[in-house]
Amino acid sequence: MGWKVAWSDRMISFYTSIWLFAIVWYPFRRKTKPIAWWGFVLLLLPILLDGVTHAVSDFAGMGQGFRDTSVWLAAMTGNSFPASCCSGDTLGSFNSTMRFLTGLPAGLGIVWLSFPYIFKPQT
Repeated sequence: MGWKVAWSDRMISFYTSIWLFAIVWYPFRRKTKPIAWWGFVLLLLPILLDGVTHAVSDFAGMGQGFRDTSVWLAAMTGNSFPASCCSGDTLGSFNSTMRFLTGLPAGLGIVWLSFPYIFKPQT
């Protein structure tokens, strides 16, 4: 049915946040200085941690890793979330939500670091 499209929550969040933060940055472009490198790295840490844990989880086999079953999450939260939230990567699950959330600071870091250099006022 229809056309199949690859969907990545992390990439949708990452690339969309670059556009959104660019729009927010534009009115402040003359006052905004580039973020320090260490600040940029701090903003990339969440997406790096999320990606690395998914890669490590995939070593157990597709659908078998600790990020797929999220038994640890259910135990940590005392099963306070529905089972659908704690397993898989469907929209609304923990994995999907974390992919969306970790893309936001990475997009902010890209804009804050690069845009002041790219759009430097001509003197």
